[in-house]
Amino acid sequence: MDYSNIITPRRLTNMQEMEIHVNGPDGANRLFMHSGMAEVELCGGLPHPRWSLEIICFDIGRKYDTDNGEEVVKVLSTANLAGARMDGVASFAGWQIFGAAGEIDHEDSRVRMNIAAGARDTQAFLEQICFQVNVLAKVND
Repeated sequence: MDYSNIITPRRLTNMQEMEIHVNGPDGANRLFMHSGMAEVELCGGLPHPRWSLEIICFDIGRKYDTDNGEEVVKVLSTANLAGARMDGVASFAGWQIFGAAGEIDHEDSRVRMNIAAGARDTQAFLEQICFQVNVLAKVND
């Protein structure tokens, strides 16, 4: 598998988190809501105009103690364009979020956010992506 298009954000900003006690399915007792902004710099590819495709990956939220029965029951995530720019004359400029998905990373027991995004035109840059991740989990009190 080609991993050359997987990147991490320069930084995460405006991070907010809320923890809600719930009585959910499959023993879930918490809903964690995370939101923020990922700062990136994506531009279109060559030959001109061509869509780029980058996968922005980062961990979010707490580490789950899976050895002691904690588990992530469900992850619901979304991402939106938040900031873009053009340098010079961009004849075919475009920006797009192709998809967003959150999943548990079994190696470090945290939720991994994956956002597929891109730009079209070498003078078109995607700079900021807003995201929201909701995690339904079973945690120890």
